[in-house]
Amino acid sequence: MKLNTKELNKLIDNNFDGNIAKFARNIGLNRSTTFKAIHNKSAGSKFAGHLIAFCDKNQLDFREYIFLPNNVKKINQKLIKVS
Repeated sequence: MKLNTKELNKLIDNNFDGNIAKFARNIGLNRSTTFKAIHNKSAGSKFAGHLIAFCDKNQLDFREYIFLPNNVKKINQKLIKVS
């Protein structure tokens, strides 16, 4: 999955004073994992999962920050929450 680094950096700048370490703590990851994901512009499952959970918790649309591959089959337009 590719990251929308432009929007992700806006999120970090606006909500975490541009501090990647502070953002990493808030999404539950270490700074190095977060830094690598942002600077490589690629989200592994660990980073993506934590980012999606953070977005869900804060009522943000994770699709603003992660570009999904074109071959992902969309079953419903709604995001289904699993409890």
